[in-house]
Order: sequence, then structure tokens, then C-alpha cells
Amino acid sequence: MKTLIVIAAFTPQALWKRPLGNRTLDLWVEAAARQALPEAEIVWLGPHDSMGVPQEWFKDRRWVAIEEGPAGVETVVERLTSGFDELVWLWADEPLVRPELITRLLELHRDYRAEYTFADGFPQGLAPEVLDPKIIPTLRSFAQKETARRPRPWWFLLVSRDINAFDVETELSPVDLRMERLSFRADSLRNFVLLERWQERASGDLKQFLEALRSNPVQHRTLPATLLVQISAGVLQAPLWSPLLQFRPQALNARDFLDLDVFSSWVASAAEWAGGLTVMPSFWCEPSLHPDFLNLARRAWAVPGVRLVVETSGLGWKDDDLIILSKEAEGRLDWIVELDSNVETTYAQIRGEGFAEAQAATHRLIELFPGHVWPQTVRMNETEEETESFYRFWKEKAGQAIILKYNFFGGTLPQRKPADLSPWKRHPCWHLQRDLAVFLDGKVVPCRDALDRHLILGQAGVESWETIWKAGESAFARHAQQDYPEVCRLCDEYYTFFF
Repeated sequence: MKTLIVIAAFTPQALWKRPLGNRTLDLWVEAAARQALPEAEIVWLGPHDSMGVPQEWFKDRRWVAIEEGPAGVETVVERLTSGFDELVWLWADEPLVRPELITRLLELHRDYRAEYTFADGFPQGLAPEVLDPKIIPTLRSFAQKETARRPRPWWFLLVSRDINAFDVETELSPVDLRMERLSFRADSLRNFVLLERWQERASGDLKQFLEALRSNPVQHRTLPATLLVQISAGVLQAPLWSPLLQFRPQALNARDFLDLDVFSSWVASAAEWAGGLTVMPSFWCEPSLHPDFLNLARRAWAVPGVRLVVETSGLGWKDDDLIILSKEAEGRLDWIVELDSNVETTYAQIRGEGFAEAQAATHRLIELFPGHVWPQTVRMNETEEETESFYRFWKEKAGQAIILKYNFFGGTLPQRKPADLSPWKRHPCWHLQRDLAVFLDGKVVPCRDALDRHLILGQAGVESWETIWKAGESAFARHAQQDYPEVCRLCDEYYTFFF
């Protein structure tokens, strides 16, 4: 059998220049490939302009550039695999890929004469994808219809477009770590910290390594991925599912706003320290109330590695501002519109007035930001009969929709959820592991459930983000021991996830 190994390096990152242990990333990946398949041919697949790839990576290697445009990767790979019986696909920023998983997947692929073989239940970055080159023309035709760069797993997402048309085999992890969402990729500073923590233990027995990952959740908390910021003290609605008025009765009339310079300082310093962030300027507020949201967004986009996700009622937006935002966003702005219902009477029961404006705003956002708008409903007793029709309607219009689980805020609100979606065993909270939230006055908490300023971690602008983040370590460690702070004890948001 003639095997081609392609090492994908067409998404360069600044972190690629940073060594992991005593080797650079490219040497880690190449060593694993050669150990697993010493006779296979290796091709490195780079960006069309070669920009961003460390120059020393090009020495004594065969490099091929991807083409620009839709299916540019697939078109080149189709040519490269001509005359080969199998393709092993690796990524240049996955230095801990396991040689034994490369050989195991290839054996599985051969034994069952599969067309596509992948691993499931492992952390991302430990296993390759294996393909029969004969299916690549079909996958290329799927890719030609895409308008945005596809995330990983690169080939699986294409195969899954019509998965029953292909012979697919799967290698299941002996330790199922899907719930851990671990990523051993050098694609963010957060993940690079994870690589550094585990690289010495990653080369031993595979099952022991996986079991160590499962039994040490505290080591999974690296750096925050999401920063929630309160940019206004006010809201335009107080939905049935929100406890805000219990803690801030004046919220419907409050009109205090976060200063642009303060916002810029918080976001810039946090992103520089964390290596990029998703910023959500909607923390217990309606962002449309801010008198200068346009420049606030511009300040955020001026910070490398920052994108915005705006949660909004859909009320109060100026069309001129939305048009300008759509021209300047460049894919860095997503919208979550809290509609809750497409039925006006149900909407009024949950949110009050504003149905027509919210519906019109959602359609307008879809027009201006195609692929970046998420109409949302909260799944609760009052909306249960409408949930499926809501999802189908907005899935067709926007391409996506969110059905958000009901949060009773640890007993602050009546329990209205129609079904229990919680895992059979509680795990440490995702929000403690990945988020920070900042009130208008700079007080930092780990999540939205701390809306009464429970569990304050520090003061933005006074203490460093590193100090504030470290203040959450003890609470997360308690979660790992199933010992929960008071604000967390009855909370069932621990298994929900932002970005």
C-alpha cells in the first residue's frame, strides 16, 4: 500500500514560533509521522502566500501551497494523492499526535477497507484522519459550496454531509474524554498552556495518559476564553426567565454606561494576557442602550484576537449603526437575539412589549450579518409546545438557532424547565474554567449566576487579570472535589458552555 502523509500548515499562528519543551512544533509532528510510518512520503501543505509559517520549517521538506477560493485545500490534495492508496492527514500545530494512533487507524482503515477512518472520544490533537483518495473528488464538490473556512475535524465535516454514502470506521478511546473538551493544539495561548502542562506525560502509555487527564480536571483550567462585560446598567425588558429585577429593581430605568476608554483598557489588557478572547458586551444589560456602541465595537476590534458576541433583545438598535457594523465586522461579530417565541401572545407573556420590533430586527440582522445571527428561545414550560416550530423557522431563515436551557438561578426563580438535561454525574463548572464577567463598576465574578456579586474575584483596572483569574482557582478546585461554594451549590449551569 502506498501511503501519503499530509501535514497541514495552512493556518499559521504566532505561537508556531514558540518551542514546546526542547523542540519546535514541526519537529514533534514530523517525528510522530516518521515513527509510525517510516516509509511513507510526507508533504507539508502551506498557505497560498507562505506568510506566517516559520522560515526554518521549509528547510529540506516538500512544501505545496493551497489554492485560494472555495475547495482550495481539497483541489490540491486531490492532485497530491493521485497514485496513492491512502492519505494520512495530520496538523502542524498538533505536536502530541500519537504514533500508535496513526498506525492503529491505518490498520483499521485497511482491515475494513474503509473510505474514511477517524478517532472518537480522544482529546483533539492526538489522532489523524485517514482517507481513501477516491472519495476526495466528492468531498471537494461539497467544499466548493462553502462560503467560510471550515473548522476541524477538517475531513469529517465534509464526510458528515452525506455520511451514509461512505464506508466509515471509528477508533473509540478507551477513556471517553469527549465531555472534557480538551484540545492539544497550538492554536491559542490557552491550548498552548495545556500542551506545556501535559507534554512530558503525553509520551507514555496512552491509556494511562488518558486516565490521568480524566482524573486531573484542575489541570484543564488554563486561561479564560470568554469575557462578559456590563456596558450599561439598564435593560429594555425583564423576561420571565430573568431574576435581574429581584437584585436591581431599577434596571429598567437605569441609564449609566461604561466609559469607552475603560472598556478599551479592560479588553486590551485581558486579551493581551489571555492571548485573544470572545468578548460579550451584554453582561446583565441591553447593549443597544449604550450611546456609542459603534465605537465600542471598533475599540474591541482594534485588539488582536478579539471578536464580539452580542446578546440582545433586538430592541433599540439604529439601522444606520447596524449597516456600518456589518461593513466593518469582517466576521468578528455574532448576534444572539433573545426572541423566546414567534407567537406574539407568548412573547408578551414572557418579555412584554416589543414583539414586532424584535422580529424585524432579527430579520434585518440576518440580512446584514448572514451566518452570524442566532435567534434564541429559552426552553421552559411556557414555550415547550412552540420550541420545535421556533427552531425550524429560524434554522431555515438564519441557518441556525439556539434553544437555551432554562436557568432557575439556584432557586431564585421558580423551576420551569420541562426536562432535566444535566449529566448523570456533576463535573466542574465550565464557566469557572473558561469565563470572567465584569460589572460596570469593575467587580469581576466568574459567571452570570453571581449577579448578586457572590464570589467576587477581584477588581478590573486595579488588580491584574492574572491575579483575578488565579482567585478563581480555589473555587474550581472545590468543584473538582465535589465541594461547592454557596452560589454554586444549587446551580445547574455548570454543564453549559460559551465560546
